[in-house]
This record gives sequence, C-alpha cells and structure tokens, in this order.
Amino acid sequence: MMNRKPSAQKGFALPAAIFLVVIVALIIAGLQRINSNQIATSTMGFQSSRAYMAAYSGIEWVAYRVKTTTACPATGMIAGLTLMGFQVNVKSCVAGTYNDGAVTVNTFDIRVLATYGGEAQYGVSPDFASRELSVSMVIEN
Repeated sequence: MMNRKPSAQKGFALPAAIFLVVIVALIIAGLQRINSNQIATSTMGFQSSRAYMAAYSGIEWVAYRVKTTTACPATGMIAGLTLMGFQVNVKSCVAGTYNDGAVTVNTFDIRVLATYGGEAQYGVSPDFASRELSVSMVIEN
C-alpha cells in the first residue's frame, strides 16, 4: 500500500450557503419594498378621498352663505373650517345677474380648494393631498 498525504478538504457548502443567504435577503428586501409601496398608495388614496370631502364641505359652506346672503363670501381660508388637518380655501366666487322676463336670476361660480400639508407643499410633504371643486349656482329672486 502506498502512503498518501492527507489533502486539504475542498468543499462547496460555504459558498453555496452564502449564495443562498444573499438570494433570500434580496427576496425579502424586494417584498418589503412592494409592501411599503402598497401602504403608501393606500394612504394616498385615503388622503385623496378626505381632500375631496373637505372640498365638498367647503362648497356646501359657500353655497349656504350664498343662499342666505345672496352675496359671495370673501376669498381665502374659510375661518373655522379646518377639517382633520385640511385647510379649506375659497379660491373664487364670481356673481352675476340676468333678467329672465320679470324674474331676476343671480348666478354664482364658486371654486374651493382643500389641501393637507399646506397649499405650497407639493413635493415637500409625503402626505400632501389637494382637491379643488367648482360649482355653479342659480338663485331666482
């Protein structure tokens, strides 16, 4: 029998294990990114719905004021109407009149803007949401 020298062990288990750990870590990181994007999209959809409802409340407020006083309210932020962090602003209210025979008809074109995170914060606040609604009203005297 021949005497052989013991050779150094050559294995492939360590590189395979490192490769497997790296692949699993990349998959977990990818899934977490998808999850966080889904949460952000859901949050922005919710904020958008809230912005719409805040703007709608502003339209209702202005419509009530126009109906009771037959005059446009001042433009700017509606005093006392900050809804869950949303600022509601009357952007414009244009009044007009015309005569339809013996009846005088008043018209009002109203624009209201609701914002969350400040009107000039687009791109600054991650939760920024904004909706602008407009309505035309006709009131007979």
